[in-house]
Amino acid sequence: MKNIKPLLPFIIVLCIVEQFIKVMIYYICYDADVDIIGNLLRFRPIQNTNYSFGGNYIDVFSHLGVAVVINILVILLLVSGYNFYISRKHTIGKGVRFIIVFGLAGAVCSLIDKVIWGGSIDYIQLPGLFTFDLKDCYLTVAEVLFLIIALKHSREISVGAYGRWCVDRIKQMLKRGGRKVS
Repeated sequence: MKNIKPLLPFIIVLCIVEQFIKVMIYYICYDADVDIIGNLLRFRPIQNTNYSFGGNYIDVFSHLGVAVVINILVILLLVSGYNFYISRKHTIGKGVRFIIVFGLAGAVCSLIDKVIWGGSIDYIQLPGLFTFDLKDCYLTVAEVLFLIIALKHSREISVGAYGRWCVDRIKQMLKRGGRKVS
C-alpha cells in the first residue's frame, strides 16, 4: 500500500469528479436525450443494472455478489501488479503511474456504482453500439497504456513471473501470520 499512497489524492479526485457528474445527471438531467455530434455521439443517461458490460451478455456477471467479487479482484490485481512491476523495475515511469491511477479510479468508481447506485449510470452513447461513462474512459486509458507498456517490457516481465511473485508473497504472509511483508 505504501507504493500507492502518493497516488491516492489523484485517484480520489478522479473518483469524486466521476461521482459528482453522476449525481448532477441523476438529479438534473436524467431524462435528457441530446445529440452531441450528429448521429455519432449522444448524451442519453441510462442505468445499467447488469453491473458490468459482461453482465449484458452472460447472466452470471449480472449478479451483484459476483460483480462485486470480480471488482475487488480487479483492484487486488491492479495493486499487486503495480507492486510486482516496482519490484522488478525499481523505477516507476509516468505511464505506469497513469495505469494505476486511472485503473484504480475506474475500478473504485465501478465498485461504488454497483454498491451505491445499484448499477452504473452511463450517459455517453455511441448510437447502435453502447453507452458508457467517465469511469469507462478511465479504465480504457489504463488498459491502452497497460498494453503499450506490457508489449514494451514483455521480455522482462511475464505472467509466469508475476504468478510466482504472488505465490511467494502469499507464502511470506502466511509464515508471518498475516503481518506486513517488507
